[in-house]
Amino acid sequence: MEEMANFAQDCRQNGAVRVTFGSVISGRYPGALVFVQFFDDLQGFESVMNMIPQSSAYSRLLSEHAVAPFARNVFRGKPIAFEPKLEPTPKYLMLTRAHRRSLEEAVMLEMLNKTAPVFKSAGAQTMRMGQTITGSDLGTYMLGVTYPDMSAIERTYDALANSPEYGQLMNGLEVDMRSITKIAGIL
Repeated sequence: MEEMANFAQDCRQNGAVRVTFGSVISGRYPGALVFVQFFDDLQGFESVMNMIPQSSAYSRLLSEHAVAPFARNVFRGKPIAFEPKLEPTPKYLMLTRAHRRSLEEAVMLEMLNKTAPVFKSAGAQTMRMGQTITGSDLGTYMLGVTYPDMSAIERTYDALANSPEYGQLMNGLEVDMRSITKIAGIL
């Protein structure tokens, strides 16, 4: 995690607006490392990609710690009305990947925006949605929600069970991955 923090700093200095990193504790890839970067534009992404070959922290992750990247995706953000709260520092990141089955994107986003207050009132701290534009699983949507503790995750899903919009949303989507990442750092 120390090397991931060093690499996160390299990324922040070269164009990433924010970096969240940690390890998967549930879902499809337990033990996998997760590294999420946010950019204002693709120029920032390009700057980080150009920096990676010179990053000694990235080099050490590969050579000394045997990290082997197995997925690298770029997502285009979708509008979600959610005011982030970063205090206390989030400890968990819930990632959910889905395909639209029967919902048009505009309807899906409208329903997701209607559920955002449920997430917020149960303790979610940030909520972001993106669609995969490069990498694996093209066209899928990824929802990332951070939480201060596991009880906030439980409260959220208990509350969502009573949300008609969430029920309609789940009926129109096919969820193919859901995991929890223990956040090691946010820069």
